[in-house]
Amino acid sequence: MMLSDWVGDVPEFFAEHWRRRPAVFRPAERFTVPITLSEVDAAIDSGLLRTPYLEMVRKSTPIDESDYTTSRSVNGVDAAGYAEAAGVRRLLDDGVTLLLRNVEHWHAATRSLVTRLEADLERRVETFLFVTPPGKQGLPVHRDDADVLLLQINGSKHWRVYGGPPNANWGPGRAGNVGPALLDESVRQGEVLYIPRGFAHEAVGEDTLSVHLSFTIREVSVQELYAALQRLLLDDLSLTRRPLTDADLLDDAADLIQRFRVGLDKIDAARVLADARRVKLATEPRSTSMLADLVG
Repeated sequence: MMLSDWVGDVPEFFAEHWRRRPAVFRPAERFTVPITLSEVDAAIDSGLLRTPYLEMVRKSTPIDESDYTTSRSVNGVDAAGYAEAAGVRRLLDDGVTLLLRNVEHWHAATRSLVTRLEADLERRVETFLFVTPPGKQGLPVHRDDADVLLLQINGSKHWRVYGGPPNANWGPGRAGNVGPALLDESVRQGEVLYIPRGFAHEAVGEDTLSVHLSFTIREVSVQELYAALQRLLLDDLSLTRRPLTDADLLDDAADLIQRFRVGLDKIDAARVLADARRVKLATEPRSTSMLADLVG
């Protein structure tokens, strides 16, 4: 599965929608969902999922972890936060939304899809699965620090997507004074919603259980750009000297300044951005065949 399976004409998607405006895409051919409801059930029933991989959320009421998790003793060591299937289902029946974080960490098919999408976008991608009971809202109006491609796996959800932040001084989380909705429509099973980075949004489940998988496309931060610039400027520079005198320290400081001046003449903004994205992508290898490789 490629990006074109979800949004159609990829160049048009980037020209018309990427970081500009939200949209619902209705693929001509039904895509194969990476994770099924039975697999979600099996993951919860296994008892191996634990916080923070799972959380129960409701728009206005915090849910205590003890209501849906339990402790386990493994080799005499007690550990808390493991999913308790009965508690999860009881809260779902009470209208609480189930949130599963970073599905790609523990589900192979989702991880494979994320890997391909990262190659297409050259950006880090994470997945979050939401199970929302009919007529309920899991999260208030909020902004995400990521572009989001959302696959509706089951049922439907009504979305309102508002504009982006007014300037660069913003953060993810609850949003106020969001203005009129740019998109106000239902996303149904087999459809795809795109939400640009920072655009405020909210959603309510409709007539049946709503399940969607969000692919959050992470962008680098200013701090990561700064780190990339440091890497590029200090590349192949030995920093193991231990100056003993003030004169030696001043000489080394002067040498660093000169190296930075020369280096800055060779580095442009595009190279800094590319290096920051490269490192962000490489922070978590996606290996799936350790044991198979050993015996293959």
